Amino acid sequence: MKRVLTLVLPILLAVFALAACGSDGDDSSGSAETAYGGDHPMSGMPSMSMSMPMSMPAGAQREIVISDFTYTLPGTFAPGEEVTVRNDDTAEHTVTADTGDLFDVEVEPGATATFTVPGQPGTFAFHCTYHPNMVGTLEVR
Repeated sequence: MKRVLTLVLPILLAVFALAACGSDGDDSSGSAETAYGGDHPMSGMPSMSMSMPMSMPAGAQREIVISDFTYTLPGTFAPGEEVTVRNDDTAEHTVTADTGDLFDVEVEPGATATFTVPGQPGTFAFHCTYHPNMVGTLEVR
């Protein structure tokens, strides 16, 4: 009997722990503040989601960050979304569409600039006019 308890007890504890951490049927896509109210100890903590957000709340500002001569994008963009470009390098850069005049923004070192992504869905290649080896792809969905 003691041996059975030694084997079963840890399993039961694990099951109860997982059940306590499980979903209660609420939408878990919101922030901790939304899910628990502003006075919860987890309010203000970043979401632990493993996927990138497909859309942002109205008024939220997302950034393309330029650092070490590389672009870092926050994921996909909504058609017509305004995006901030932050240049963390000591050199001037651009975010320039490879085709047409869809977007072209110049960013001084240590500064930010904004532009509006194309109004139609698609994949748009871009580059830095000063540093042709700097390339990226903007996905609009």
